[in-house]
Amino acid sequence: MKRTTQILTTTTLVLVAIIVTMIASPAGAYKAPKIASDDIGFVDVFNLIDKALLTEETTAARNDFDAETNARMAALEGQLTEITTQLQSMQQTDPNAQAVFQQYQGIQEQLNTMARQASADYEVLIARQIAAGYTAIYAAANEIAAQEGLTFVFATRADGELIQTENITGITQEILARPLVTPPASVDITELVRIKLGYPEKAPEPVVETAPETETTPEAVPTTEPVTEFTEEPAKQSD
Repeated sequence: MKRTTQILTTTTLVLVAIIVTMIASPAGAYKAPKIASDDIGFVDVFNLIDKALLTEETTAARNDFDAETNARMAALEGQLTEITTQLQSMQQTDPNAQAVFQQYQGIQEQLNTMARQASADYEVLIARQIAAGYTAIYAAANEIAAQEGLTFVFATRADGELIQTENITGITQEILARPLVTPPASVDITELVRIKLGYPEKAPEPVVETAPETETTPEAVPTTEPVTEFTEEPAKQSD
């Protein structure tokens, strides 16, 4: 037999053997993992984060921040009120009027700076509380998943109702937080995580009162209308 014929014969036999092997055991050729439906769960992380912010500890921290900030700002506002009263009693020709008004402007600028810093600090406080909440939720979800025999746990919302719809950032987060196919309630372990972490089921009514307190701004400072007769000359110097 010629060498060329031998090579063709050998190649043909090898190909036939490979085809037979693939037909006999196709699973071995393309083995893909199979995930049973009872291996999957989901957690509404956003819902739990909201509840994490409603615990006694996190609420108390925000209330303490508000009380301290309001006390410091109230002290400056008191000084402004005193100076306003003083200016109202002064004549325009009083040589001390300009100095008093400049003092008023200085305290008002301190109040503006304090308000801006308080807003930034409050945002940091909330961010840290959210981060701590997520860490706790992550750990609890992993423990419950192990107990329930879950292989995958997805962070998603259980419904398609959008809440924040007034700005692009909010609506984008709302959309990305939800699946296109709503998972069945039977695979929802959100309530198990909530109970494990001891988060409140509903928001207490008094919590709503804390939000406006952090928004104390210089608009709440006594109006400068009583000193308008002094604003001409000092205003030019301050510019």
